[in-house]
Amino acid sequence: MQDVSLELIVSLHRNVLAGSQADLRIISEGNLHQLVFQANLKDDLFSRAALAFWSLCAYPAFREGNRRTAYCLAEKILGSAGCRVDLPCPDVRALVQGIDAFTVEPEDVERVFRNAAVPVSLSGSER
Repeated sequence: MQDVSLELIVSLHRNVLAGSQADLRIISEGNLHQLVFQANLKDDLFSRAALAFWSLCAYPAFREGNRRTAYCLAEKILGSAGCRVDLPCPDVRALVQGIDAFTVEPEDVERVFRNAAVPVSLSGSER
């Protein structure tokens, strides 16, 4: 299972915003450290991915691109175990809107991720 690290999140964030004029600055390194700490306490793949997604959406750490980075991070965590979430954009938007409105908790995200999970094959370099 993919461990979450500060370096991983920052790298994903830079990739998400690559080629754009977006502001890459971190506004809360504390939020990132808390996300890393809490997510790595989770032994379950879906719990870890859901908490990482929820945390970065609920407590933005970057000036721009938090939601896109959150989804990429969840995909990375799930992908490390041979799984991905097949969610249409409107469903992802609904999750984010619920997080913004304080009506969606990490457990809700986990349930959605579990229901939308599909297996993927891992190449030798991803194992």
